[in-house]
Amino acid sequence: MKKIIAGTVMATALLAASPSPWTALDGHAYAAAEKNTATSHYIVNVNGKLMTIRSLHRSGTVLLAGSDIAKLFSADYRYDQKHQYYEIRRTSPNVRIVLQTGKKAALVNGKSVSLSVAPQRFGHELYVDAKQIAALLGGQWKTEAGVAIVSTSGSFRPFRETWQVNGSTATLHGLVLGQTSFYSVNDVAVAFGATVHVDKKTSMVKVKKGNRTILFHPFSYVLNAGGIKTSLPTAPFIQNGVPYINLSAIVYALGGEIEEQERFIATSGFIKGTSIHPQWIDQNTLLISRPDEASSLLLDIRSRTAIRSINEMDLTLSPDGKKAAYVDENGHLFVIDFVSNTVQQIGEDDEVKTDLVWSRDGRSLYCIYGSNNEAVAVVALDNGTVTKLIDDKVKYKTDLRLSPDGTKLLYTVANEGKTNYTDDQKTDVDSIDTNGTDPQLILVDLSSPTKQPTPLTSSPDNKVDSAFLSNHDIVYVSATDDETSPPSLKVIQNRVEQTLLDKQNIIDMAVVKSRIYVVVEANGLYTIRRFDPSTKSWTTMGSTKHEITSIAPSPYDDQIAVTMATDGGENVSLLRHGSWMNLTK
Repeated sequence: MKKIIAGTVMATALLAASPSPWTALDGHAYAAAEKNTATSHYIVNVNGKLMTIRSLHRSGTVLLAGSDIAKLFSADYRYDQKHQYYEIRRTSPNVRIVLQTGKKAALVNGKSVSLSVAPQRFGHELYVDAKQIAALLGGQWKTEAGVAIVSTSGSFRPFRETWQVNGSTATLHGLVLGQTSFYSVNDVAVAFGATVHVDKKTSMVKVKKGNRTILFHPFSYVLNAGGIKTSLPTAPFIQNGVPYINLSAIVYALGGEIEEQERFIATSGFIKGTSIHPQWIDQNTLLISRPDEASSLLLDIRSRTAIRSINEMDLTLSPDGKKAAYVDENGHLFVIDFVSNTVQQIGEDDEVKTDLVWSRDGRSLYCIYGSNNEAVAVVALDNGTVTKLIDDKVKYKTDLRLSPDGTKLLYTVANEGKTNYTDDQKTDVDSIDTNGTDPQLILVDLSSPTKQPTPLTSSPDNKVDSAFLSNHDIVYVSATDDETSPPSLKVIQNRVEQTLLDKQNIIDMAVVKSRIYVVVEANGLYTIRRFDPSTKSWTTMGSTKHEITSIAPSPYDDQIAVTMATDGGENVSLLRHGSWMNLTK
């Protein structure tokens, strides 16, 4: 108690040392004595939020209500009636300011500080120089374009950031008020090829890009984009003639979209709608399917924009990435040349063709052939000649694969179940015997004159995502119908089968050259792992809570294109150096 009394006495004595002509404490008497004094309200932008505080105007000088300023800074405000002084106290930072009417000195944390303008009392309120009090409270107060701009946490902090705008590097400058970032409208306009004009009389900001006009004002949260009004999350402001605004708001108003975490801006927005089956054309380009539009796109992953649209789906990319093949609804085979921008029908054969696989030299296409998928054939692209390689009449062949050197074919086949009838006319089915119908992997040596299909497996499990490694070993995912038994990853080496990954919820598997990639789900977390057979080691590439449905590792670098399930359908994302990027939405 003694320390508090001593501090109060010292503060009173110090403030009393400065003479003041403003001694009347009665507001009415004060107003009557000063005919040039008037009160009003003043707009303040506090860390992006517009607030109104009371102001006192006298002979060209504007003072603001001390209690209102204290509230802006989350500080306490009180009047000591006994000693006739005011106190503003803030805990973070720890500041105690003692003020007295008409005294050009303040006590700040026990030390005397000179004031540029003496505080004045009007009614029951003390009015002070806001700029100096804000600085004493650990912030900054500046006024421009008729609006006071306030940072309650330190001074305005300028910054510059490097962003990707359509894949090109751009520098955006900004200011931080408190903990809120505002970006230069001028910089954003340059990135969009837009112009900016600030009306000197009204402070209205106009941003124009082509036929699109955007209007906003530092007195308002309203942004008018082409006649459509939206509400801004924070109020814009002007400093040194440069307008600053929330970045997302101005980007969307200009017709773009933004990924703030990645610092990426697409000036025309991202590709929207279901996107699946990414295939790598080159290091920077993907071929993706668009089932909603029954089309495909060439997607530049740097700009995240479509290079070209193709009115076909289910395209199979050639090894060099320069062509793609597809079969239309009539069974006719076509090849698209991305270089010459031409489409060529290959022959007149209209039999069903599925599971297209390019030869390594790009001169022919292998396929599962026939209405019941009962044969394996090869189509010469120069003349359309179809040659059946396997014609054993075994139905339902699937998952055709070609070895890296082009000498072996791999496919999966499941024998038909035996149907038992109750009558000799076979009109009433009694039962179907499924013994021996489990899918099996079949290998064909193309260098052999007989090209005899050779079974590689005989186990009663499902076999999916089969693939050749660069050394001709074969990997596949083994799964059963038993939900309590998770899938396993297996490899066949010299006809001997081994398990590489056991009892994991494997969602998808892909092979690029000698490396094996898997997506594993556990407790709602999807993780992509890579296995290197040469070192027998696993490497975690990245994880996400979003549902991954398939993966397409790049043959050029460590990038992995993935499809993810969303509420609006599947989209394509990219995993690069452990970070995720949305390529479509």
